Formats: sequence, C-alpha cells, structure tokens
Amino acid sequence: MLIERVKVVIDTNIIISAFISPFGASAQIFELFLQGYIINYTSEEIIQELERVIYRQKFIGCIETHDKQFMIDNFRSLSLVIVPIAKEKVIKDDSDDDKIVNCALTAGAAIITGDKHLLDLKSFSNVSILSPREFLERLK
Repeated sequence: MLIERVKVVIDTNIIISAFISPFGASAQIFELFLQGYIINYTSEEIIQELERVIYRQKFIGCIETHDKQFMIDNFRSLSLVIVPIAKEKVIKDDSDDDKIVNCALTAGAAIITGDKHLLDLKSFSNVSILSPREFLERLK
C-alpha cells in the first residue's frame, strides 16, 4: 500500500522544541520528518533563522552542540529548499513570520507551528496552520 506523504512547512520553533522536549508532539513530528513520512518545504531564510535562533544564549545547556548541528544539517539536507514566490504581508504583529506563510503558499503545504501569531490565523488562502498536536491528530 502506497502512503502519500504530507507536504508541510515546519516552523523553526518546532525543530527546537523537538530537542528541548524529546517526548513531545514536536519531537514526534521531527521523527516523522527524519523518516521521510512528511515532506518539509523550507527556504534559505528559514534555515538561516534556525541557525541564528538555535545558538541563542537561552539554549546553551539545554540543547547539546552536536544536537544543534544534527538539527541544522538534517533540516537543510532532508527539506526541499525552495525560493518562495509569494510575497504576502500577513502577520502584522510579527512580519518575520511572513516567510513561513509565503513558503507554504508557494509549496501548497500546511504549516506546523507553535507561534501564536500564526496559530491565531488558523488558515490563510489554501494553507492550514496547525499546532503540533493538531497536525498529529489529522494524521491519524
């Protein structure tokens, strides 16, 4: 039986949460990503955000350096890196989140995020915006 893989844009906060809480919903999503059950679309801008955020002071001691590198290397190599053509300005309170929406619009993919600004939208155009729990529930 052939299972269709789900197209998503995984927000950087999900990747980081997966390593902070290795038994939570975000970790389950990262594992599905690593195993190839979901197709993650990303952009250079999103990868750069992950590289920048993961080395912030607040993550020193709670995520090992080798785990940070594993996270970045796998996020980059296993994701489909695209150049978003959408240029929507959607998130008024945090325009930095627009890169996630525009990547998802271009890819025709759902967004998995823990970001309140994005979650409050619930959807935009044809893009579903889901928390990790909501995403896992929909997979069942």
